[in-house]
Amino acid sequence: MKEMDDLLKSVFQDKSIAQEPLQGMQVRIMEQILAAPVDFQEKRLVRQRRKWGTIFLGGLFVLSLSLFLINWFLGPWLGGGLNTFVLWLTANIPMLAWLQNRWDWFLDTLTILSNLKIGYQLLWQQYGLAVMGILFSWVLFEGIRDKLNSTTIDGNS
Repeated sequence: MKEMDDLLKSVFQDKSIAQEPLQGMQVRIMEQILAAPVDFQEKRLVRQRRKWGTIFLGGLFVLSLSLFLINWFLGPWLGGGLNTFVLWLTANIPMLAWLQNRWDWFLDTLTILSNLKIGYQLLWQQYGLAVMGILFSWVLFEGIRDKLNSTTIDGNS
């Protein structure tokens, strides 16, 4: 036990470093810094762009999710209410009646899209698990293949 304490004391004693190796090390570090300087202004701009891009993407995601949920839960009620409001506005006004015909076309398009949504849901219920399994295995094997290719090229992993 005493030998271990003596060994640890000898390791952690303050001894001065010779000047020649210290100066050589400083020179090599400065050469590395000057060979590949770091542009901190560019790194700051990239970090700022990533932050604003993340904020924009998050806002876009929240907006699209909220519009989807509003359409999902309140779509029939909003469509009927807006249709009634447009019919009330366009009573005996020819120009607004023309616009109301365009609105009916839009509502017919929404009806078609709702039918497509129902068909998509039925297809997803039938084949969704198989598609997800295929995609999962594809991503898994692509990752393994890329990892194997990178280890054969690098040779050190």
